[in-house]
Amino acid sequence: MHSVSESAISIDEGARTRRMQRTRAALVEHARTLTARRGLAGFTVEELCEHVGVSRRTFFNYFASKEDAVLGNPPAALTPEDRDEFVAGGDRTGPGSSPALLRGIARLAVALFERNDFTREQHRLRCEIVRSEPQLLARMMSLGESHQQDFAELIAAREGLSADDPFVRVTVRFVAGLIHDAVDEFFRTPDSPPFRDLLERDIGCAQRLLEHPLDLDDPTGIR
Repeated sequence: MHSVSESAISIDEGARTRRMQRTRAALVEHARTLTARRGLAGFTVEELCEHVGVSRRTFFNYFASKEDAVLGNPPAALTPEDRDEFVAGGDRTGPGSSPALLRGIARLAVALFERNDFTREQHRLRCEIVRSEPQLLARMMSLGESHQQDFAELIAAREGLSADDPFVRVTVRFVAGLIHDAVDEFFRTPDSPPFRDLLERDIGCAQRLLEHPLDLDDPTGIR
């Protein structure tokens, strides 16, 4: 009897999750469609809710503002389990960064990308809207900084460093550039390989670049 009850709860939770995902996707889609047609200032939250068939209260359960609905923010986020597993993967017993740090970061990036089920058309529309609405561009940049700070705190916790340590700061910005390049190529190229493969390739290129020690005082440029 107990197992039957647990199964029923699991099914209910699954159905609820799928319903919430559909509602969120509909809000994002209609927010972008209305913005493309009328501009960001050309419609209200109430009009958006009417198009989707939800209440204003329901809208604010998903998004803090109309701008966030257009941007699809927050995207699928890291779960507490993701965070715990990443931090636990650190090895602070030896010098330098933990050996699997880069792999751990890449796995988080792939997990997040795969949870955000963007199509190429959705990505194209989002980019067009952001380019035409300076307010959205500013909001997106602010969100990007917030996400990078969150990521920095995760890396700092894993490596036993402060979030403003130069190693943490450079790691976040460096990897963010690689991720951005892989995302851009994935959506720009119709027959693109999977994002996972693109990111792995880009990280490999970066590793080749950095595999030799740097000595700015060496006149030969060899060391």
